[in-house]
Amino acid sequence: MKKFLLCILLIVTGILSATVIIEYDGDIEPEKINVRKFGDVEYFNVYELNKVFRAIITPDLLDSRLRVNMYEKEIVFLLESSYVTAGREVFNMTFPVILNESKYYIPVNFLQEILPLIYPDQIIYMIDKIQAPIPVDNRIKTIVIDPGHGGKDPGAIGYSQKSYEKDITLAIAQKLRDTIEKNMQIKVYLTRESDRFVSLRERTEFANEVKADLFVSIHINAHNNKDVSGVEVYFLSTARTDDARATEALENAVVYHYEGGTEALAKYNDLDFILTDMAQNEYLQESHDLSVNLQNNLVEVTESNNRGVKQADFYVLRGAFMPAVLIESGFISNKNEEKKLVKPRYQEEIANALFQGIDNFVRRIELMH
Repeated sequence: MKKFLLCILLIVTGILSATVIIEYDGDIEPEKINVRKFGDVEYFNVYELNKVFRAIITPDLLDSRLRVNMYEKEIVFLLESSYVTAGREVFNMTFPVILNESKYYIPVNFLQEILPLIYPDQIIYMIDKIQAPIPVDNRIKTIVIDPGHGGKDPGAIGYSQKSYEKDITLAIAQKLRDTIEKNMQIKVYLTRESDRFVSLRERTEFANEVKADLFVSIHINAHNNKDVSGVEVYFLSTARTDDARATEALENAVVYHYEGGTEALAKYNDLDFILTDMAQNEYLQESHDLSVNLQNNLVEVTESNNRGVKQADFYVLRGAFMPAVLIESGFISNKNEEKKLVKPRYQEEIANALFQGIDNFVRRIELMH
């Protein structure tokens, strides 16, 4: 396996700061990591790991953790603690992670002492250098957009009884795909390109097959109360409200009505599928953060009623080995909202709002600072 040398030289420029110079084998220009002192201890901004190792950095504020994915392994820093975990191993950096001016700082000895222990077959620390393999490219490169329903499954039916969810979701998905591919260096796949039926299981299986980095399922809601309106975004977890449970039941009913009744439902609740569902726990924070970005932009652009970010046990999100969300872009059962949803210009507005949410999420993950 080809390797490159990361030669780390600490050039002290003063009590408050220093520079870590990274030299690569070959014609690649050296990198500089800024180091600053807090007390007598040298620290570096955690996002420097993105620059050097192409790591994906995810602050998990709900659980007071800082998650770093690099070389296909997750490293977890406990905020305001010196402990760091990788798999089942726990390491002590001696000095704690520090939050300063909204930035997270890691002790420099993490590079020298802990990394070689976490990656014993990949990273070797020598007096003035680290030997390591070429970083894995963790950038978001592939997104799967899932237009809800299709074919024999019309989805929700409009107030007028003349419009169908399946048509609107496909139109929005196609516009979103075009916008992403035009403005971002990301490959986009749709789970369906036309008016055809695709089972819920097949949708996430497809996302896994193409190794998607994000899964975005687009839907249109409906309610018995014709006055209900607004947008909401879901991520996979146990439903906590009656409205969330109602939406969950509405979307999951596809299995019973169009995939084979009680026998099909049993397959979605068997042990194997429940175990794959548990895999989503790894992406819970990212799915939540993506949901927030999408919801905020939807509300701002469409000026729709803000129904918030919610969680529910959607079958279509189960088994997705990546951050996954489900968007309810409005209520087709509401007369005024239906009139907007069927218009191409409004569909374009929804697609642009979703693009902005995705773009913000991607930038937050991938930017150095």
